[in-house]
Amino acid sequence: MRSILLFKLRYIGDVLLTTPAIRLLRQTYPKAHITMVVNKGTEDVLRHNPHLNRILTIDRKMVKETPFHKRLRYEWGILKALRECRYDLSVDFDSGERAAFLALLGRVSIRLGFRHRRGPRHLIFHQQISTEGYPHTVERNLMLVEKALGLFRRDARLELYTGPEEDRCMTLWLRKHRLSGKDLVVIHPGARFWFKRWPAEKWASLVDTLQGDLGLSVVITGGGREMEDVRTILSKMKTPAYSIAGQTTILELAALVKKAALFIGNDSGPMHIAAAVGVPVIALFGPTTPAVWGPRGEDHVIISRNVDCSPCGHSQCNKGKENCMEQISIEDVLHAVCQYLERPMLPREAVWSYLL
Repeated sequence: MRSILLFKLRYIGDVLLTTPAIRLLRQTYPKAHITMVVNKGTEDVLRHNPHLNRILTIDRKMVKETPFHKRLRYEWGILKALRECRYDLSVDFDSGERAAFLALLGRVSIRLGFRHRRGPRHLIFHQQISTEGYPHTVERNLMLVEKALGLFRRDARLELYTGPEEDRCMTLWLRKHRLSGKDLVVIHPGARFWFKRWPAEKWASLVDTLQGDLGLSVVITGGGREMEDVRTILSKMKTPAYSIAGQTTILELAALVKKAALFIGNDSGPMHIAAAVGVPVIALFGPTTPAVWGPRGEDHVIISRNVDCSPCGHSQCNKGKENCMEQISIEDVLHAVCQYLERPMLPREAVWSYLL
């Protein structure tokens, strides 16, 4: 196999969850030229990945919002870049029909993907792989290349590498604010969709309790559409606020999390980043399935509540204040923190003092 083309046109976490399969392909084909095609804005999680020769990005905004003639020129440029390499094999880690058509029009010799009963993909892929049940996304990605190519993994760990610039930047930021790694907790209160987020008031009370009663230092992260939630949390806090939200790149965020003792967050890309850099995660899950999307690795804790309609993954929720994320209490999260850090559990009164 001389050249391999990989697709994952989704979000940061989705791309990161393909890294065990990328490593398996590199171990099997050490001399192959491997290219990965991802959406613009997600490429940083692969930037320093040693198993890839090339990363191509697709600008979804350009594709969706530009006039037809400009879009056509842009799409043709992508196709030309793919045709130049004359790929022997393409592997689509479930990226929608765009990836399938790019592989077809890019003249890839052998095209692999997951089985789809509807749409054109079943006509485009030379080989389609079915997975039984609902395996974790990492396992599903590995199954695709294992079943299709007869490969066997050595391990299934995630990989994310930061560079010296990002590491130095975060070291200086922590030093400036006199924050220590051994007592440092990184909290990411955001998530791509509102229905996956824990309420801002609870985050504020949690941070106050961690800092005020447990003597920990908390750094709040976030960006983009998450900034409104971050501002709400900061406005409700009573202890000193350390926020780096909106100030980091993806790799700088990874470099920061790498220096922490613990990461707490919703089901999100940064949750997978924390797991990939080897930091213990306390993950809050509601409408999505932990068995499919939970943090990979050891020492992670998943907190969720068994609501009759969860998991659902739907944005239309009529539960109001009784929804699955609201059901997770501050005490639930504090209990997990105290257990991990081997601290005595705080009395309920200490928690409620920050809610008054």
